[in-house]
Amino acid sequence: MAVDLNSVLADGAFPWSASMAVAPLETAAAVSTALRSLAVATHGLNPDEVRLGALDRESRLYKHLSALCELLRNAPGVLPEDLRVYAHVLACASGDALEPLPLMASDPCCFASPIERRMHAQLLEHHALADDALRVEWAARRAPLVTGAAEGTSLWRAQQGLTGASIPSGPLDDTLAFFALRDEAEEADFAAARAQRLIDQGVSTQQIGLLVPDDVGYFAQLQRAFDAAGVPISGLPVQPERRDIAGETLLQLLLCFQAPAPAMALASLYISPLMPWSSETGLKLSREIMQGRFEPFAANSLTGRAQRFYKLVRSNIVQTPDGILKALEQATQLLSDAAEQRETVAAFRSKIGTIRAALSQSRSLDWTALYRIATPATPKPSPSEAFVEGVSVFTEAAMPWRPVRHLIAMGMSGNRWPRAVSASPLFLDGELRLLREKTGLHVETRGDALARRLEKLRRQFLCASESLTLLRPVFAPNGSRQAPAAAVSLVARTVGNGEKGTEDAEVLIHDLRALPRDRWPFAHRVVKAANDAQPSAVPEDGILRLDRDLLRRRLADDGRMRPQSPSRLETLMVSPLAWSLSEFGAEPVTWAPDGLNVMVSGTIAHDVLEFLFPKDAPLPDHDQIELAVPELLSSAIRKYAPFLQRSIWAVEREGLLRDIRTAALAWRNTLEGLGARVIDNEIGLQGEALGILLRGRADCLLQLEDGSLLVVDHKKSGTPKRRARLEAGWDLQLGLYREMLKRPERTGEVLETALAGNPQIGVAYHLINDQGVLLEGLEPPDGVVTVVEGEISVQALDLLITRLAEVEAGLIRLNSEDDRKFFEKTANLAPYALDVSPLVSRFMMPGTETEDSKEDNDD
Repeated sequence: MAVDLNSVLADGAFPWSASMAVAPLETAAAVSTALRSLAVATHGLNPDEVRLGALDRESRLYKHLSALCELLRNAPGVLPEDLRVYAHVLACASGDALEPLPLMASDPCCFASPIERRMHAQLLEHHALADDALRVEWAARRAPLVTGAAEGTSLWRAQQGLTGASIPSGPLDDTLAFFALRDEAEEADFAAARAQRLIDQGVSTQQIGLLVPDDVGYFAQLQRAFDAAGVPISGLPVQPERRDIAGETLLQLLLCFQAPAPAMALASLYISPLMPWSSETGLKLSREIMQGRFEPFAANSLTGRAQRFYKLVRSNIVQTPDGILKALEQATQLLSDAAEQRETVAAFRSKIGTIRAALSQSRSLDWTALYRIATPATPKPSPSEAFVEGVSVFTEAAMPWRPVRHLIAMGMSGNRWPRAVSASPLFLDGELRLLREKTGLHVETRGDALARRLEKLRRQFLCASESLTLLRPVFAPNGSRQAPAAAVSLVARTVGNGEKGTEDAEVLIHDLRALPRDRWPFAHRVVKAANDAQPSAVPEDGILRLDRDLLRRRLADDGRMRPQSPSRLETLMVSPLAWSLSEFGAEPVTWAPDGLNVMVSGTIAHDVLEFLFPKDAPLPDHDQIELAVPELLSSAIRKYAPFLQRSIWAVEREGLLRDIRTAALAWRNTLEGLGARVIDNEIGLQGEALGILLRGRADCLLQLEDGSLLVVDHKKSGTPKRRARLEAGWDLQLGLYREMLKRPERTGEVLETALAGNPQIGVAYHLINDQGVLLEGLEPPDGVVTVVEGEISVQALDLLITRLAEVEAGLIRLNSEDDRKFFEKTANLAPYALDVSPLVSRFMMPGTETEDSKEDNDD
């Protein structure tokens, strides 16, 4: 009888109990995988076969093996269903069989596990081999699938030498081809066009095959491309009709109720079709959440049931079974009442009934059990019936079901072909090799799994007799660039190039777009736009010309250009394309799990320092700081990074507390040494400079004893790199702050009073990581801060002026491949703008050979 592994692993006696408390689903999955690996390494699924006495009892390997054996011994029902079938068959006698089951082969596969070998031996003993005539017929049917190409061809060398056989390399012929395409959609179009060309040349559809990754995206693209080409495909898995929206929404709702809510759970919930607001509103809410705003501006416009649902999700739900059940019931009543969602809402209510039963029987919250109930059913493509007259589709998980003359292998990028083998959290490969040495037990290592997958790919290639075309998508579905798959390099090493030996994969892969059209392996035609306008190539000088003033694309209510912030202008300085994408609202918003990065930690530190040193207040003493920082930190975390409240982030919280407390104590001493008074924190600045309007928000504005002003920006970073930037004249932010204060606009009462006497203005960075303070523009008392001499912004402002003139004229200068090195090494700044969009790197111009010419180009 099947046993729920999660409930068994809840026992604190297991060595994974601590992991179960933190990540129960992931831990259970890891243990299940390890348990299966151990079970199939035995000859009878018997834990007593594992000779633990040969191992060191204090070792990690012994503890994990001992726990797995105990688990298998006391709860055999935790084994997967297929292994329980093995156990049943191995326990049967020959007379128990309902009908004879003679085998076609006397020997098992060389990659068979010990339990599979035992099964083969028992079936052979009970049912013997099939008669000679049947075996001969089977061998004849199977031969075309394992024969491969004619000896001596490039395809033959690839088929025989893929896994390292000693096959000499040879020149490339037309039996093997490599092409780089943009993405999986273009791959599908290529495959359909190539198949059509082969058909036009007299090849029947059943003699063409597609080897496809087990990815739903590929199935959808192939269906689209082949339908458009009018070419039938046989064996393509049938796409699922719909997702489990009810399960997805319930799971996301539960994740949000287990405070603190993860950002991705909130964003996913907001775009659910079951929400009581429009899809446009959901997209706005989710976008703001993934940009770090946990109280989105879009929420201010919600009314009625939408407002009530939003407040429910963001409220402090009582963390008890009754509290969660009450919140779920309220949420159910507030879901969408659209007619097209009634069926899905009914499914949601049904799932709530199961949740209600589980909560009513529990005295404490078992989130793991609730998540298991809510986990949505994963829609999987279902196999389709294969038919004769169609291009054959072979998926990576199965062997080809018929031979073909021409095979097109798709998706040859990233961690596919072969799929990467993930490391086991329970067993290191070194431990498994030691286990084999000490006990003879052969548990599959990552190397073993990789070898098995490579051999499977080789056998899949064997179904082709005349040609193999390898397609490599350059970009992943998320737009990131991906490397060629390992199989491409393995095939490439079978291609010789004379004296140099084997060929490099990158040399063999042809970028289809770079080839002359007369060399394309299919027929094609150029479709002109309605107005006969043809898209132009990227200009050789690397400048896009839009013939419009990009600075005034967005105007304020008074008709003037909207002000630019220092951060936006730094983006313009580093990458005009990244700045332009932002201006047009085309910058991507990355969906990623919660994480502590420099921006999040900096925001938290700013918040603590703001409330620790309020305006017009006496400086706190050291004891007051020690007492106040923990609570201020907790408050900042609740506002800006609620995920840090979870126990798994305890180390990071302690690190933040330590860094901020140390910085606060040093900052207090600095303020005292400067004789400074905090005029205001998070003060809004607006002014005019460089011919444009500027706006920003300074972290802190100080007034010194002589009446001079000091604009301070707190940074969660260290002093050396920032000082190098200032001394090189490449700091833009502080320079723009000073410019705004020289020609201010819309000053508040505090700022107006401070500027009344035309005071001298200094700027400074407070570096939290090492408590340094870099100041320019004033002469403070000796030894209090580090004074930076010279023009700290001259280089940055010069380049910015050039950039402003260009975008005002409608010119967007593309980045070059040298820019990252230049900004990191010469300007000493992190060029974040180069990474904000994959389009920036996609349209980079070639780099120059010398650093001097690079600097000339930028100037």
